[in-house]
Amino acid sequence: MHEILTISIGHRPNHLATQFFNCQEQLLSNLTEKVNDPSIFLQPTIDKISKTVSYAPRALLWDAKAGSGALATYQYHGSGDYYYADDTSQELRSEVIMTEPRITRAEYQSALDSGIGELPKLSRETTKYWSDYAKLIYPATSFNSLTDWYHDVSSPNLPQFQKFESRRFDDYEVGYHEFDDNYANDFIDGNLHAQLEQCDTLQGFNIITDVDSSWGGFASSMVLELRNELPKASFITWGYYQADPLTSRDPASSRITKGNIRTLQNKIRSTVGLAEGSDLVIPLYADAEISNWEQAGLSCKIFDTLNALASQSNPHQRRSLEDIISCLTLGDSSRKFVSSILGAETLDSSFFSRVALARNQPYQQHVFNSCRISRCSQPLTARPNSEDNTMKTYAYYPSDTIPEQYSEDRSFTVELASTEIARNVFMQYEDIVSKYFRHDSDREELKDRLASMKSCYEYGWYDDEFSDDDDM
Repeated sequence: MHEILTISIGHRPNHLATQFFNCQEQLLSNLTEKVNDPSIFLQPTIDKISKTVSYAPRALLWDAKAGSGALATYQYHGSGDYYYADDTSQELRSEVIMTEPRITRAEYQSALDSGIGELPKLSRETTKYWSDYAKLIYPATSFNSLTDWYHDVSSPNLPQFQKFESRRFDDYEVGYHEFDDNYANDFIDGNLHAQLEQCDTLQGFNIITDVDSSWGGFASSMVLELRNELPKASFITWGYYQADPLTSRDPASSRITKGNIRTLQNKIRSTVGLAEGSDLVIPLYADAEISNWEQAGLSCKIFDTLNALASQSNPHQRRSLEDIISCLTLGDSSRKFVSSILGAETLDSSFFSRVALARNQPYQQHVFNSCRISRCSQPLTARPNSEDNTMKTYAYYPSDTIPEQYSEDRSFTVELASTEIARNVFMQYEDIVSKYFRHDSDREELKDRLASMKSCYEYGWYDDEFSDDDDM
C-alpha cells in the first residue's frame, strides 16, 4: 500500500503528530494481533545482522527555534542545537559560545532511555514540549526550524521574533512570505525529497497546522508548493481553529473589536488559502482551556480513526486517502470542508459547528455527504457487507501518553460530514471582509472566493440576515 507522509506545522500540531506516532508505536508492541501495516506511516529499517527492524515516523515537523525542547536534531548528539563554534583563527582553539539555554530532558524521556522501571505519569506540567513524551526516534530529516522566530514557553503557539515579546508570529501575510521567501526551495529540495526517497509510491499527505496565526499563512504557502511539486498526491489538511467572536455565546465577547479582528483576518485568509491547495479540509476546534498535550490527546481519536482506514492489515477493509476524500466530496472538489465530526466525544469536534449562525439555525442543516467510520473490538477478517456503507477498521489502541479521559473508549463510531453549516460560516466570513477589510488589497478577491465557497453549500431557498452593502 502507498505511504502517507505527515507534515505538522507549529507547536500544537507537533503535539498531535507526536500522539499519533506514539499510538503507532503502541501497535508495534501489540504482539497478539497485527491489525495494521506499520510501513504506511513508519519507515522500517532492517538490521540483517541482528535480524531486527526499527521504525521511524514518516514525518516532517516545523517549529520555532528551541520548540523541540530537549530533543535535538540528531537525537542524543545535539549540542549544535544550542551551541556554535567560533573558529576564526587556526592558532586558537575553537571557542564554544552558548546561544540557547540547555533544556533539561523530561523525566518521562529519561525513563524511556533507561528502560528501567515504570514510566512516570504525564501531566500538564510535564508535557510543555511535544518532545517530552515522544516515543519514537525521528530521523534528522524530519526536523525543520524557523530561523528568526523563537519558542516561548508561556505562549507556545505564538513564537517571538528574535525573542522580542512585542512581535509575535501572529500575522497571515508574515507566515505566507516567511515560507515562500526563505524556506520553499531548500525544504522541497532537501528534507522533503529525503523523506520521499524513503517511499516506494507516495499516496498523499496529512497536513496539520494552526490557522489563527502566521502558521496558517506558512501552511497555505507550503500546500500550494507541495501541490505544484506533487500534483497527483492526495492532501488532507487538519486545521486547528481557536474560539473567536463568532463562536462566543456571550454578547459582550461576540463584539468584533480592534483587539480581536487580527485573529479573524488570519482565520479567514488561512481558510481560503488552505482550501485552494487541499483536497479535504478538517477544521478542528482548539480549546484554549486545555494544554497542547491534552488537545492532542483529544484530537488524536479523530486523526487516528481516519488514518486507521488507510493502514489496516485487512485488504478488504482498507481505504486509500483518495477513497476517503471521495466519500466526503462525491467527486465535487469544490465542497471540501468537513463541517461536522460526531461520535468520538460528546460535543461536535468540528470548529464550524460552533460558529453562532451555524449553531443557532432553527432548521435541520442539510447533509451533502457523510462518512461513518466504525472502530471494532473484534478482529476484522470478513469481507464488508455490500449493503452497509460504514467503513470499518480496528479498535483504538491509545498510547499511554494519551490523557486517561480520552483513552477509555476503544470501540466507537465517528461520523464526518459535509453539511450546510459551511455555507453559514463562509457567509459570516464574507460579511466580515466587507465590513472590516476596507483598506486591504485582497479584499475583493477574498469576497469573491468566499462567495464562491459559500455557493457550493447552498441548499434550497434562503432569506439571509446579512447584507452585501459595504456602507454598513
